[in-house]
Amino acid sequence: MVKKSIDAKVRPLPNGSTLEKASLAGAGRIYISKESLLGLTNSLEGGRLCVLERLEGDVSLRREATLWVQPVKDLSPNIVVMTRSFLEATGFKIGDQVRIVLGEAVPDAEEVVAQDVTEEGETLWRDEKDAPDWASGWRFLLSLSLNRAEQVFPGMIFEGVTFQRLRRTFKIVSVNSQTNSLAKFRLASTAVRILQPDGEENANVAAAPGGDLVVTGVPGLGAPIKTLNQFLRGFCRPFWVNNERPTCGLVIHGGPGTGKTFILWRIEETRWGRTYWVKPSDKLSTMRETFKQARALQPSLIFIDGLGEIIGKDRSNRETVIEALAEELDSLSAEASTNNALPKVVVIATCLDYMTDVPAKLQKRSRFPEDITLPIPRAAERLEILTFLDPHIRPEDKEQCLRGVSQKTHAYNSHDLTKLVDKANVIMGNRLDEDGADRASGPEQFLTTDDMEQALRVTRPTAMHDINLRPPTIHWQDVGGQESVKKVLSRMIKNAKDSNPASRRVLRHPPKGLLLYGPPGCSKTLSAQAMATESGFNFFAVKAAEMLNMYVGESERAVRTLFARAKAASPSIIFFDEIDSIGGQRGPGSGSGGVSRSTGAVNMLTTLLTELDGFEALTGVLVLGATNRPEAIDPALLRPGRFDKVLYVGLPDQSAREAIFGVHLRGLDVSPAVDVAELARRAEGYSGAEIQAICTEAGQAAEDRFEDDDTGTAKLEICMEDLVAAVEKTPRNITSDMIESYEEWRGQFKKL
Repeated sequence: MVKKSIDAKVRPLPNGSTLEKASLAGAGRIYISKESLLGLTNSLEGGRLCVLERLEGDVSLRREATLWVQPVKDLSPNIVVMTRSFLEATGFKIGDQVRIVLGEAVPDAEEVVAQDVTEEGETLWRDEKDAPDWASGWRFLLSLSLNRAEQVFPGMIFEGVTFQRLRRTFKIVSVNSQTNSLAKFRLASTAVRILQPDGEENANVAAAPGGDLVVTGVPGLGAPIKTLNQFLRGFCRPFWVNNERPTCGLVIHGGPGTGKTFILWRIEETRWGRTYWVKPSDKLSTMRETFKQARALQPSLIFIDGLGEIIGKDRSNRETVIEALAEELDSLSAEASTNNALPKVVVIATCLDYMTDVPAKLQKRSRFPEDITLPIPRAAERLEILTFLDPHIRPEDKEQCLRGVSQKTHAYNSHDLTKLVDKANVIMGNRLDEDGADRASGPEQFLTTDDMEQALRVTRPTAMHDINLRPPTIHWQDVGGQESVKKVLSRMIKNAKDSNPASRRVLRHPPKGLLLYGPPGCSKTLSAQAMATESGFNFFAVKAAEMLNMYVGESERAVRTLFARAKAASPSIIFFDEIDSIGGQRGPGSGSGGVSRSTGAVNMLTTLLTELDGFEALTGVLVLGATNRPEAIDPALLRPGRFDKVLYVGLPDQSAREAIFGVHLRGLDVSPAVDVAELARRAEGYSGAEIQAICTEAGQAAEDRFEDDDTGTAKLEICMEDLVAAVEKTPRNITSDMIESYEEWRGQFKKL
């Protein structure tokens, strides 16, 4: 049978054409007129495989491509348009006469061989012993580029592939062992080999699968990796008892940057079996084909990276995908039960949260019943991660520097610590550039502690990406008076840091909740800000009223999310300002009498009570509340275990007022004749905020007097007269009735 063909002259795509993509997607397409495509295929549907043969010159040149209709009108029937990438890769030239012969369907790529063609002489890895690990990373990253291109053919050039800060360029040498073919790349099934610039493949890299299924080299995650290895061990032996292990599936979950994908890479690098990756963009048929191939080519590893996105609620065929995954896992489970051993098909999925992202249908015994949580690393684990990253610090200073950084990076995960080291490297480079250092002849340069400290100031932890981590820098000395409040807050910080383990011999459960109440302007919020500064803890400042949401369930979700993030970022402080807006009293029967409150507000209060003292311990989190209306607080919030201490923050006394005047006049030009003690006496009954207003008013009066002076003899300074006048002008907003009401409320808790 004679295959259909047409002859045509080669033309390039116009410069700037949207059909030419940087990812090389569609680079293997050739475009002909509508009439020519109809004549060849009896259809206008694009994508059919064809063979191009040169008719002049080197007639041995034959390449495969796919046929498509050129969208430009009035294209001549004897013209074929090619992408410039295809021209450069194949050797065809503009003006060549070619014959286009219709072929069969585009095959899948079983193997793609690429060669490192980077002009630099540097190898793909820095140390020969690391060759297997590095080669696995290069193969994975190149596979992502090939997958974006969709169709691959020999001669394609992929530039800018980056791994561990090395950039390489790769050229496709063969596809399915041929040098003139074209095939569809499958991330789950296509094998990728990489040759060195000399055309040789490293012996360690080319070794066949068959390594031990044991994961190592994951810093800061000792406990999760131990659990993971216990799970993987089950694939390497028969069951000790019937139905010992019901599933081949496991879910690894944790926040962004905690190391989920890194662990999958480490499992792949064991070379225990062929690896298949399931992506969110995969069609349902592709997923089923992946499981089919994995079962046929055991031992194998199936990685579902981003399960929450793959079965997201916005996916139109979500239920069908869930059902398909359930069927595949059930089938593997049934095989395990029959053979009294797990089939050698490891299925590991990753997601942000197991309970949220994995539907109940997939949490069943034969599917994904097991999960491993990747927590935010603690100080010792952060030190382990920083040591693994090995920043270029002087050997004699490295341990002390890294230990100091690990103590200051609360809530930082492994990705954040990597960013921290990267930014420190950039800071060092900028510093050396500005100093005019000579890289060629000068001494070896190292990161300094100051470089790391600067990087720490500009690197935010992922767990706190939308939280104001840096409240105003307020120190204890900036809070005038209130010594009893400072003492209580300082003790809470000390207990949270566990800086004195011996105290546990007399204090088993130190207070974790404190309610500050009293008249407005008496330093409740200022004290909380000072506590955040002095402790160095992560600080969650919440306007309680802002958490109320009109939609059902959203306010409760906001409270749960707040506490979950505070626990992940511990040690931390949650500060509820105006807590009476969400912690107000529930009337009898939750609204049937007494104070009427909406169902949403009651549910939000219930959620807050549960989070403060529920089944899950609130470890490493201090909770502060502030209110001007303590009588509105629900009594359930005030019991021990929630707000353990209730502290009255009242009007400052004489010595406290002197301290407050000292704070607000500090650093200003003040006349030596100013008598702070006399001012404090005159300001009896004023709050701290009102004393600040007095100092501001006096400063404005001094500025007006200086500007209005025509003699040039006036000094720009605050004098006693300015301050006395400001005291007389500023009204007292806190009345004796208000003070009595606070005393009355406090009196109800006294023992009769």
